[in-house]
Parts: sequence; C-alpha cells; structure tokens
Amino acid sequence: MDSARAALALLDAQMQKYTLTSPVDGIVLARGFQPGEFAAPGSVILTLGREGSLTLTVYVPETDLGRITPGQKVEVRVDSFPGEVFHGTVLSISDRAEFTPRNVQTQASRTSTVFAVRLTLDDDGMKLKAGMPADVEFK
Repeated sequence: MDSARAALALLDAQMQKYTLTSPVDGIVLARGFQPGEFAAPGSVILTLGREGSLTLTVYVPETDLGRITPGQKVEVRVDSFPGEVFHGTVLSISDRAEFTPRNVQTQASRTSTVFAVRLTLDDDGMKLKAGMPADVEFK
C-alpha cells in the first residue's frame, strides 16, 4: 500500500512539473503545438488573449499620421456586427514607415507607405475575434 501511495505521489509531482500555467487570465487564441509534440526552447506554445480587451493593429497612411496621437479615442466597426460600435484607444504609433501589408484590400493602397498604429478595444462581450477586418474612425 505504501508503494502505491509513493508511486501516486511521484506521478502527481511529475504532472505538476509538466503543467504550463499562464501568468495572466485569458483565452487561448492559437495553439502552436498539440499534446505530445516536441517544443524547442523559446517556441510559442499558446497565444493568449486577455478577456475584456483586444489589441488591434491598423495601418495609417503617412498623410493622415499627424492627426493621430496616443490616448486618442477610436470607434471600430466590423461586418459581423452591423450597426454596432466598439470603442477603443490608441496605444502606440510605430516610429518607422513600412509598405502596406498584403492583406490590405486595394492594390492602390498596397503600394503606399504606412505606419502601424496599435489600438486597444473594450470588448467585454467577447464578440470580436482575432483576424476580423475592421473599419476604424479616429475621434
């Protein structure tokens, strides 16, 4: 009986050793590995999103950059929820220009120089999902 308890205690200790715990509360947005797969040191195993807030990156043409400041309020609309407005705030503005990413819809827009602007959105209802296209209005 003592050997069974010792074996159970050893298994419990091993399970705790191999259990990953996040330092923050949130939801899993992406899983990089399946259980049993080998993960090299430094690999991203899970991508977490904090509940109640979401970070959005938008690309602003250089000509409009002077009208945007950190802390500025924004309104965001997505096709999935017509007529609904999500509110947010400008977190940061990139200090380096880049060409428009490929996933921007028009070819004319893809050839211009833009700056990445990071926004935080309040989404207590958890309606918004990563990758949703959005229209942003800076207030």
